[in-house]
Amino acid sequence: MTRKLLMHVGPTTIDLDVLLAGVKESSGFTSEDFVYASKNVLYSMEEIVKAPPNSQSLIIPGSGTAAMESCVSLLNKDDKVLVISNGVFGNRWTSIFSRYPLKVETLESRPGEVVPLEEIAQKVEKNRYKMITFTHVETSTGVRLNIGDYAKAVRDFVDIIVVDGVSSIGGELVDMSGWGVDVYLTASQKALGAPPGAGLLVISPRALEVINHENLGGYFLNLSNWLPVMKSLKENVGGYFSTLPVHLIFSLSKAMELIRHEGVEKRIKRHELVARAIRGGVEGMGLEIVAKKGLYSNTVTGVLLKKADPVRLLEEIQSENVELAPGVHPALKGKYFRIGHMGWVTPNDAIATIGAIERTLRRLGEDIRIGEGVMAVQEILGA
Repeated sequence: MTRKLLMHVGPTTIDLDVLLAGVKESSGFTSEDFVYASKNVLYSMEEIVKAPPNSQSLIIPGSGTAAMESCVSLLNKDDKVLVISNGVFGNRWTSIFSRYPLKVETLESRPGEVVPLEEIAQKVEKNRYKMITFTHVETSTGVRLNIGDYAKAVRDFVDIIVVDGVSSIGGELVDMSGWGVDVYLTASQKALGAPPGAGLLVISPRALEVINHENLGGYFLNLSNWLPVMKSLKENVGGYFSTLPVHLIFSLSKAMELIRHEGVEKRIKRHELVARAIRGGVEGMGLEIVAKKGLYSNTVTGVLLKKADPVRLLEEIQSENVELAPGVHPALKGKYFRIGHMGWVTPNDAIATIGAIERTLRRLGEDIRIGEGVMAVQEILGA
């Protein structure tokens, strides 16, 4: 039997206890055990993101993109929306909103960078926006945005602040209440470490007040339809709008239990250590990181290659039983790959990953300092 090391940006490695928690039979959406599991997930989400009192968390069948599109439920025709994009998944907001009768503007950064705070401040001070969207960790580049500073700068000029935390919640510090954020969202298969199949949102009381029957949300992703079900589940009562991913929620509930046992702060520190070790290994072997210094994330690292084909790297490293993620930013096509380090990732995974990358790149003729990457990882982990 071969164990594969999944260092992808999502889905990520699933803890065996989390996976097995979903192996249940004869559990419907009103059964006592399912209602308990759902309630645990909903309250745990609010705890992890430090939500303000009277917030409402939701589980939406689908993905992080489903959670993103459900935010249209907070908008009405001709509302003005400002998208702050630091990469491919920031631009996804623009693609979503452009399908609706909204007035959408987008500010974009160069790959590996962020839109300057001053540029955004000038924009919002001149125009009142119903919603502004940020991406906490841009999965396409590994760039992390300082949400606290950015949210504070725009709070008085926008009605609703929405943050894509798909690659941050569970691996990065999130302080929804302290930062004044109205909506934080993620997906089950990222740093929370559960199987894919659910988008998760936490919505502040301020944002809940703007959801009305005239909103632009469709049917399945309209939060107006999901809110009564989620409120009932938090009160130990089953509800129905559309069938929830029952077995996934059992797994997700177990993941929340393990996160609580580890402690959110310790979990974030573990992510930070592994990320620092991987970046040290990348630089130790002589390669460059996509994200600029000061913008590194705990969960994703983009790595630029000098001459090797990143597609070949991803193919060849499979023989080392390691799976990495391809680069998806069009401006860097054919130049980089990504390492995902989130969820149940360990320091030993960092050593194994850098070692496998070194061996594979040497076979592909990349100019690297073989062995120095692993040595750098060991130095960081042993400090």
